[in-house]
Amino acid sequence: MVFKIAGWTISHAQVRTWFDRQGYKFDDFGDDYVGIALNYWFKERNIDYLWAVGTDYPRGSLQPVIVLVRRRREDPKSTVSRYYRVRELDADREVKKQVMEETGLSDEDLPWVTVADPFFMS
Repeated sequence: MVFKIAGWTISHAQVRTWFDRQGYKFDDFGDDYVGIALNYWFKERNIDYLWAVGTDYPRGSLQPVIVLVRRRREDPKSTVSRYYRVRELDADREVKKQVMEETGLSDEDLPWVTVADPFFMS
């Protein structure tokens, strides 16, 4: 059994650009806090359909990214090394359009991923 998330990857720099484009001011204490600031901003805007999770993707790459999570769950049939990918649905694509409008990013800039064990608990 493993906890997995599915959503779009976005870099810390892309999030900072998003904040700038939207006029959102925050205390930038480094990459570790960008995801926290993003979740706080979502809460201020009553956005309960996105959750920002900082992780390495691909796993073990030491490339920190933020995943804009649309779906999350414990998967009893998966492990860290063998898991089922979550497909992007039409409802996800509608949210992605909003994110692309606000960020100025393209569809290719926001790849959909499934991440097993994003918090490295296993």
